[in-house]
Amino acid sequence: MNKRIYHTRPPSSRPKQALKFLCVAALLLGAIPVFSQVKNPTFDLKKLSVEELMNIEVTSVSKSPEKLTEVASAIQVITNEDIKRSAATRLPEALRLAPNLQVAQSNSHDWAITARGFNGAPLQNNTLADKLLVMIDGRSVYTPLFGGVFWDVQNVMLEDIDRVEVVSGPGGTLWGANAVNGVINIITKSAAQTQGLLVTAMPGSFLEDRIGVRYGGRIDSNFYFRVYGQHFDQASSHLPNGNDAQDQWNMTQGGFRADYTAGSRDQLMIQGDFYGGKEDTAGKTGVNGQDVVAKWSHHYSRAGELVVQAYFDRTWRNLTRSVFTDRVNSYDLDIQRNFSLNRKNRIICGITYRYQEDQVNNIPGLVFTPETKELQLFSGFVQDQVSIIPHRLDFTVGTKLLHNDYTGFEWQPSVRMAWTPSLNNTIWAAVSRAVRTPSRLDVEAQTTTLFTPPGSFLSENVMAYELGYRLRPVENLNFSIATFYNDYRDLRSINTNPSAPPAFIFANGQKAQTWGLEISGNAVISEGWRLRGGYTFMNKQFQKTSPNVISGSDLFEGIDPNNQVLIQSITDLGRHLRFDWSGRYVDNLVQSSLTAGVSSYITLDARIAWDAKHYTISIAGQNLLQRYHAEFGTRQIPSSVYARICVRF
Repeated sequence: MNKRIYHTRPPSSRPKQALKFLCVAALLLGAIPVFSQVKNPTFDLKKLSVEELMNIEVTSVSKSPEKLTEVASAIQVITNEDIKRSAATRLPEALRLAPNLQVAQSNSHDWAITARGFNGAPLQNNTLADKLLVMIDGRSVYTPLFGGVFWDVQNVMLEDIDRVEVVSGPGGTLWGANAVNGVINIITKSAAQTQGLLVTAMPGSFLEDRIGVRYGGRIDSNFYFRVYGQHFDQASSHLPNGNDAQDQWNMTQGGFRADYTAGSRDQLMIQGDFYGGKEDTAGKTGVNGQDVVAKWSHHYSRAGELVVQAYFDRTWRNLTRSVFTDRVNSYDLDIQRNFSLNRKNRIICGITYRYQEDQVNNIPGLVFTPETKELQLFSGFVQDQVSIIPHRLDFTVGTKLLHNDYTGFEWQPSVRMAWTPSLNNTIWAAVSRAVRTPSRLDVEAQTTTLFTPPGSFLSENVMAYELGYRLRPVENLNFSIATFYNDYRDLRSINTNPSAPPAFIFANGQKAQTWGLEISGNAVISEGWRLRGGYTFMNKQFQKTSPNVISGSDLFEGIDPNNQVLIQSITDLGRHLRFDWSGRYVDNLVQSSLTAGVSSYITLDARIAWDAKHYTISIAGQNLLQRYHAEFGTRQIPSSVYARICVRF
C-alpha cells in the first residue's frame, strides 16, 4: 500500500518576515474596498470584461484565428495582464495560471509540467513527461533525447508575452507527434507593441536577483524592432533534512525581434535568442543555446492566407562537469495554406519537414548507439471546417500523416463539432487519435541493467473522447466545463528481460484509461475586482499487457494529482494601487519504489503594487503558507519574497 510522505523542515533563518506579513495582511484587507464600486475609467480591469475575454481570438486549435467561445476544444488563455498581476517570475510559474495544466517544481531549476496526466518521473527530482507539445512563437522546444521539454532553458521575458494558449487534449491532427495530451502555445508581442525602453530589477530571497532591459524602436512606419537582455540568479532548494540542496543556478539571455509590413498583404517576422547558464554547485551543469525564426505571411484578400516559417534551434548541455553532454541542432520548415473552398467549407492544409542532429558522448553505465543520430520527420495535414449552419453549427474533420525514422508512417485523425444555439452557449465534442513517437531514450539508450531490443519499440497512441460546454449565464460571468475519456495503448513499460543480461528492457507492455473533467471560469465581481480559476479532476487506471512488466511501471509513466484547484484574484484598490493573489490546492502524489511521494498542499502567492504610467513598484511573496514544501520529488521549495521595480519610457 502506498504511503503518503510528509516532508518537514527544521527551524532555520526565515525570509524577511515583515514583507511576508505585509502580503498576507493585504490579502485579508483587500476584499474590503472592492465592494465600493470604484469609479475610474483608467482601471486596467475595465478593459478586461468577461465579454472581451470570451472574444479573444486563439490560433492553437485550428491554426487560424477564431473566437475562444467558438472553438471545439478545451482551451485556456493566460493573458499578459494575468501574468503581470501574478507573482510569477519565470515562464513555468506563469503556466500555473492555467487550471488545465499540472505544474510542479521539482527543484531550483527543474519542473514537471503536463496536461491530463503522465508526469513520469524515474528520478526523484526529474520528470520524463513526453506527451505535451510546447511552442514559442511557432518554434517547437521538443528534445529528441527523451521526447519532452527542458524547462530550465525556456526563459521568455514575461513582459513580452502577449498570451499563452493552453489546449488540453490531443492536438496531433494539426501539430503532429507528441501533441498527445495537450499543446502549450506561447505567443509573444509584436515589435510594434513593445516600443520604447523598459528596465526591470527584481531582488528577492529565492530568486536572488533578476535584471531585464528591453528597447523597441522603428525604422519607418512599416518596420519595427526590439532587442532585450536579462540575467537572473536563483538560490537553492532544500533537502528533506534541511540542508542546502546546492542546486542554485544562473542564466543570461538576450535576443531580438523585427516585424516588417509590406503593403496590406505581406508581413515578415524574424526573431532570435541566445542564452547561457550554469546550474548546481560550482557549475556542475552547463547549458547554452541559440535560435532564429523567420515567418512570412501573405494574405489573398478574402481567399485565405499562405504562411511559410523556418527556424534553426541549437541546444547544448553538459552534466556533472562534462561527463555527459547532449547537443541538438534542429532545422524546421513549415508551409501552411488556408482558404475558403466555398461558402461552407474552409480548408487548412500544410506540410512540415524537420531535420535534427542529436549528439551525445557515451560514458560508463550509459551508452547511446549511435552517439550521433540524424533524425528526419516528414508530415502533412489537411482539415476541413464545414459550416452546416453559419455561426451556429460547425463540423471539423482532418488528419495528419507523418513519417519518422523509428516507426515509419503514423496517422492522427480527428472529428470535432461545435454547436452554438445562442451567443452565450456553446456545446462541443471531439474524437481524436494521437501518437507519441519514440525518443532516443526509448530506442537507443542502454545501461548496465536496461536496454531496448532493436526495432521492438512502438509509438504510443491514444483514442480521446471529449465533450464540453461553455456558458455565459450573466453579463459578468462565464465558465466552461470539459470532460474527457482517453484510451491509451502500447504505453512504455519496464519489463524483465527473458534473455538477461541486462535484467530489464523497455517495451510497450501497458495500456491505460484516464477520465476526468476540467472546470474554469472568469467573474468580474465589481469594477475593480476580477476572479479567475478552475478545478481539475483526473483519474487513471493502468493494465499490464505482458506478464513481464515490473511493478511500478505505471508510476514510471504517470505521477499525477487527482484533484487540483486554482483561484486568482485581481484587484484595483485605487487609481494606482493594485493587490493580487492566487491560491492553489494540489492533491497528493503516491510513492513507489521508483519515486518519492508528496503530500497534498495549499499554496498562496500575493502581490501588492503601485502602478503608474511610467513605472511599477511591487512587493510579492510566493508559497506564503509554508516555509518549505515538496511538489515533485524530495526537494523542498522555500517560501520567498521579492521586490520589483519596472520603469517604462
